[in-house]
Amino acid sequence: MLRKCMRVLSVGAAILCVPSTMWAQLAPPLGTAAAFGALGNSGVTGATGLGVVVTGEVGSSPTPTIINFPPSRTVPPFTVRTSNDGVVQQARIDAIAAYNNLVTQGPGSVIPDALGGQFLTSGIYQLGAADLASGTVLTLNGGGIFIFEVASSLTANVTSAVAGTANPCNIYWRVGTSATLNGVNFWGTVIADASITLGSNANLVGRLLAGTGPTGAVTMSGPGGNTISGCAVAGAGIPTLSQWAMIALSLLLALAGGIAMLGRRSHSGPHSAA
Repeated sequence: MLRKCMRVLSVGAAILCVPSTMWAQLAPPLGTAAAFGALGNSGVTGATGLGVVVTGEVGSSPTPTIINFPPSRTVPPFTVRTSNDGVVQQARIDAIAAYNNLVTQGPGSVIPDALGGQFLTSGIYQLGAADLASGTVLTLNGGGIFIFEVASSLTANVTSAVAGTANPCNIYWRVGTSATLNGVNFWGTVIADASITLGSNANLVGRLLAGTGPTGAVTMSGPGGNTISGCAVAGAGIPTLSQWAMIALSLLLALAGGIAMLGRRSHSGPHSAA
């Protein structure tokens, strides 16, 4: 019996000694931010000309400056939020929480900063200044979650691309400073401490969540005709009209109940003896 207990303890100790990077990585909880295609801190600027078509909410908090919408636009049922409303405020809180969640899952396996030509499966990867050179391809294959912990900047250069069999919505980039996406095709949810720029003719399958630090804007440059699509979840963390109706009904019922109780008390008093 003692030997059996010792074996169990040994196995438990071995498990505890396994590096954290060996555990399966998890998608960060995005909350309300999951509904956004572009979320800024100090503003969101869309492209001119044909504009960028965003499949996802667009907004910025605490500075709700939204420029060039239109001609840039969202795809229904998603909307452009031009005020610092409760939904946008919560989305920023959730984006910061997601950024911090990714920090706790790192640091991950160190890979070269030059992303072009690499073939990767799911995992947590650590980089300094990530760079996808012009004309090169980063290939991500298989199921599971991909997490890239980028210490400083992320740059995807002109004519670069991300490809493979991975689900773009299972890819997360935590960027320590700013991201510049100029490639023809980029995948994943980019959560940057500072700003994010989507360049001319650059397409993203994912989300742009900028400014989890003190400031940071989302900027879509160029003449438009490109897209942000694929991953935003309509209504994520946002009460629907029916939910608001139920909330209002609950409040009205509670108010009516309170008034009724006060009425009963006002009409009741000590009874005199017959």
